Amino acid sequence: MQQLIGIELLAATSEERFTLDELVIKVRELFTQSGMAKVVELILKLVDELLAIKHCQGQMPKPRVCACGQSCYELKDRLKRQVRTSVGVLKFLWRRLICRQCGKGWCPLREFLGLEAWQRKSGELERIAVEVLSEQSYRRGARHLAVAGEIPVPKSTLHRWVVQTQAAEWKAPAEPLTALLADGTGYKRRADPAHKKDPRGELRVMVGRTQQGHWKAIGAWSGKSWAEIVKELSPEGGSPTWQAHTLVSDGENGLAQSLARIAQGQQRCPWHLVRDLNIALWKDGVSLEQRRAGQQQLSEVVGIELPAGELELVKAEERQALAERVKKAEEQLEELVRTLRLQGYTRAANYVADAQGKLFRYVQFWLETGVVCPRTTGWLERMMRELGRRLKKIAFGWSHEGAARMACVILRRITDQKEWDAYWCQRLGLADNVTLSLRAVKAL
Repeated sequence: MQQLIGIELLAATSEERFTLDELVIKVRELFTQSGMAKVVELILKLVDELLAIKHCQGQMPKPRVCACGQSCYELKDRLKRQVRTSVGVLKFLWRRLICRQCGKGWCPLREFLGLEAWQRKSGELERIAVEVLSEQSYRRGARHLAVAGEIPVPKSTLHRWVVQTQAAEWKAPAEPLTALLADGTGYKRRADPAHKKDPRGELRVMVGRTQQGHWKAIGAWSGKSWAEIVKELSPEGGSPTWQAHTLVSDGENGLAQSLARIAQGQQRCPWHLVRDLNIALWKDGVSLEQRRAGQQQLSEVVGIELPAGELELVKAEERQALAERVKKAEEQLEELVRTLRLQGYTRAANYVADAQGKLFRYVQFWLETGVVCPRTTGWLERMMRELGRRLKKIAFGWSHEGAARMACVILRRITDQKEWDAYWCQRLGLADNVTLSLRAVKAL
């Protein structure tokens, strides 16, 4: 359908003087407050009239068949509708048709646009709101939308949109994962009389890395243990439909045991191992100088780097030397554990012993497949800092659901911006089916 639309604009200017800034501001106010919304309303009215006429006259290429089996309709009435968009609040009427056979009513324009029965906002406005609120608080986000974007939306409405957004829904990875990174952090929860003594909430996050080296957001959860999260990811309590080759973690208690169903093996982060050895030695009463020496010794043992380049380009002698170095490092760890036990440092010995056999899985995986697997949680740590900035420094008093949804939005935007854009392209139905062109702007 093509339609030439004329716009009548009354421009009254002072003959003495006015500034360019005032003119620009007035034109922007006119079109953002009413002009663009009026154009959209008129186009919707024209499309609605055309659809109603074609359905009633049986001129549709694919007639809509009613539940009774007939496709003959007649005009019934018009219904008022109001939808909030980024160009303003659209107020329009759409026609309702009824089947001549059974009398069942329906709205052609609603089905044509793909709107829900009582949809009050457009998808493009939801995307703008979600992206703005992922970077600043609800109060500042509402003000930013009202001032910069001239989109006045109440703060409580924005909060409801974020909590209900489907952009944060979990979905199983489409590609095989070489690594699964998991971590958790605390945040200040909303005041709850049942948890006065412990107002701290716990956010848990998982991301994956594919064989092509792409990061994929798995999801974020609040108020749930790792075991509950794995159960949620498993369809009807059965086996998960996906698995990662290696779980890379910082050694959190119960983490590896809970995620064993979705990861074939474990890789302990050597950076966390060296750092936390200081705490274990401190609990054993070791002096600062000895603690630093112990950390340095452990760092030298676990600091094995992979050769640069593809596996096929690395000489067999170098691969053999790498495998022997791993074997020697494991023997050195055993010797370190024995030394710590003889010195009476039980906590430190148990801490290092628990990590044995989990520190060089990335080397073994590379020697077997040539695919690089992360050996530390460094990438996830940077992500957790970004989540902490939004959930801890910018705002507080989160609900479990609100914190998890906001974390999922941030996670998906940062890990894969292309996938985020593709989701909204599909969600908004952007298929180049609408073309607008400004023919002329002239004085009458």
